[in-house]
Amino acid sequence: MFAAAQRGYVYRAYPTDEVKKYFLQCFGADRKMYNLHVDRLYQYMESIDYQVGNRIDTKKLKNKMPTVAEFKKMFADSDGNLYLYNVDAFACNEAKQHFYKALNEFNKIAFQKQYKKSALEQKETIGKELLFRDLKGLPKFHSKKNNDFSYTTFNQNGNIQVNGNILTLPAAQKSELKEVKVELRMHREMPKESSIKNVTVSMNANGEFFISLCVEFALEITNIENPTRLLGLDYSQSAFFVDSEGKKANYPLFMRKAEAWLKKEQKKLSRMVKGSNRWNKQRKKVAKIHIKVANQRKDWLHKKAFTLAKRYDMVILEDLDLRFLSQNPDYAKKQQDYGFGNFRLYLKFKLEQQGKIFLKAPKTFPSTQLCSNCGFKNTKLKGIENIDIREWDCPKCKCHHDRDVNSGINLKQYGEKHIREK
Repeated sequence: MFAAAQRGYVYRAYPTDEVKKYFLQCFGADRKMYNLHVDRLYQYMESIDYQVGNRIDTKKLKNKMPTVAEFKKMFADSDGNLYLYNVDAFACNEAKQHFYKALNEFNKIAFQKQYKKSALEQKETIGKELLFRDLKGLPKFHSKKNNDFSYTTFNQNGNIQVNGNILTLPAAQKSELKEVKVELRMHREMPKESSIKNVTVSMNANGEFFISLCVEFALEITNIENPTRLLGLDYSQSAFFVDSEGKKANYPLFMRKAEAWLKKEQKKLSRMVKGSNRWNKQRKKVAKIHIKVANQRKDWLHKKAFTLAKRYDMVILEDLDLRFLSQNPDYAKKQQDYGFGNFRLYLKFKLEQQGKIFLKAPKTFPSTQLCSNCGFKNTKLKGIENIDIREWDCPKCKCHHDRDVNSGINLKQYGEKHIREK
């Protein structure tokens, strides 16, 4: 069976100075348009005397919000030129979409009345009054200094093309550039007879540009009706994961290994005059270490997910609340270094593109407490306060268990039950 599949291909880009200037203008326009929407949101919330815990009516907000075209006409440079028309129109339109997406996410948790951790700390230390702007999840202003430098443009009537290693992107009608051409380092080929849906241009902290091409193509998928090779994966704070066969992932702690190097370079940076040439040169050295660690982590996660997806027909994981784990000071550093959330995403799409099954056991499933041999539920293992109990004996069948391996086996059995009841 053939199905339409979408996949992203990321390539290093080498823009000319003119194209680089154009990209930076698009990044700035994206940030400005988003901030304009956030500013109008705050004005709207003040005008209605917003009460903490209420959801924001997006329909009423849209009626009071200027359109993207109206926003563009509000800003001109010293010569009277409307500079927001000099960039790709999608850079501004996508900022609007991202804003409303963030607002919808806030509405889902608005009733919880949760404030940012930093705001709560300021309340305790300096007695700061908590405002609606301090609510967790509410769209906030994007900083020019600490910003995700990127914008997305879409393919319309073939205005985005790749010829050899040259990518052609659409330019704004009022831009000085008539065409935007970028050289790419094509380290891997795209699928044949694929069509480009959209392109995201981004720049990292080192000033390096990258192009992400989202392409659609026909992929032959053979669904496995009766999976026979099943694997249960239990998250492990010490080994990344332990599977139902007793094997440990043994994730190499890339950030821990780079810590001494990073500490040395950050110490040098802290002693330099901020904004000077030497400071900027040292800042890039620090950024280079972080980029290297991120690339190492991503490479390892992709390879591990690919190996599991190739070997097994069905993989079962527990639906962990990773955000809760990251709030624990004893686990946060290592959990952030793992990137287990990204691993689950990689494993899911790698399995599904082969017609295999990715299954999450619900949070209510007590994979740690159940005896995989007789099914006895040991409630003494419940709660994070009992996390130190790594081995235990079942009071009913006297079977000795390793906590993580037993949990992996229970997850595998959950998958087997899911197949039988299907």
